[in-house]
Amino acid sequence: MTRMATTGRIIVKPGPSHDWIMVTQRSGWEMRFQTRQRALQFARAYAKLNPPVTVQVLGETGDVEAEELFEDPLGGARQAALPWTPTIVKPA
Repeated sequence: MTRMATTGRIIVKPGPSHDWIMVTQRSGWEMRFQTRQRALQFARAYAKLNPPVTVQVLGETGDVEAEELFEDPLGGARQAALPWTPTIVKPA
């Protein structure tokens, strides 16, 4: 049986007071950062721990400036090719 994983989304966008905001779609969780770089670092680390996720960076106008996909290497339809062939070991 193949498990279909829903891709979540993390948005990094400029905040109202010269800060940057990271918002997660799955939980609606929001976190503020002083710089864009810090927001992106945290968003990428969070995405690696919670795949599959798309990180979108929005500009001042709300347009998507950049997008990164963090796939789940073990997740159903998005399963990456493993460097080995898994085998089932039967007890003797």
